[in-house]
Amino acid sequence: MGLWFLAAALAAGCARGDAVRLSSAPDSVGGGGDMRVVRPDGPGPFPAVVWLHSCAGLVRGARHAEDWTRRLRGLGYVVAIPDSFSARGFPNGVCGYGMRVPPRTRADDAYAALRHLEERPDVVAERIGVIGHSHGGWTVLAAMDAEVAARARATAGARHAFAAAIAFYPECAAGAWVRGYRAIAPLLILAGELDDWTPTAPCQRLADRARADGQPVSIVVYPRAYHSFDSYAPVTRIPEALQGRGATIGGDNAAREDSITQVETFLARYLR
Repeated sequence: MGLWFLAAALAAGCARGDAVRLSSAPDSVGGGGDMRVVRPDGPGPFPAVVWLHSCAGLVRGARHAEDWTRRLRGLGYVVAIPDSFSARGFPNGVCGYGMRVPPRTRADDAYAALRHLEERPDVVAERIGVIGHSHGGWTVLAAMDAEVAARARATAGARHAFAAAIAFYPECAAGAWVRGYRAIAPLLILAGELDDWTPTAPCQRLADRARADGQPVSIVVYPRAYHSFDSYAPVTRIPEALQGRGATIGGDNAAREDSITQVETFLARYLR
């Protein structure tokens, strides 16, 4: 538990928050996980966001979690940060081997987090969104698909569905739900043109098909941006990615700042 609470303190931006133990779905590998919930100052009630970490998890990805929790809290959202990996035996993440904790399994975590939030008196239960990055973005796609959402919501016993979702550089080519995708609520995909870990082209095709079908799915593609463009890290090669084939990641100032604006505008439109 020590690693989790260290990561949680960083993710909370040193703000006080609640430590929560999530129950697991019957078929979830490794049982439930821990979650941290951070709230804005003031009496509320507030809209809320479930924030889903990348393949790096909450130990290696603590800085990323801290940055986004601080931003979202500053915008007036309660932020729930579930740890999908530590309790399942992967505290240092699953980068390169994402199916060790499949997105359908993490969708269960997302709805368990939603179930907790909707029971809190400081949260507006009808105004809960979800944001995920990379493996977490892949999970967002799963959690927002009608078929997956119905099962995960029923498993968690949640009274509501997510009201809006944002997927940062998700995997859009893998998953049975992709072929007949049906979004349950507005979904925004943010992707980098040069992403060679989770390529943008399948995401563009998914968004195009969904929009042609009248679904509320949109996409923004950032020119010359790589995977993890919203980070502050220099562009570098990650040899463990794609089961050892490697991929490039790194922050892009223009893409990062615009993505922050996109998040603020999108959430305000659908959760405020």
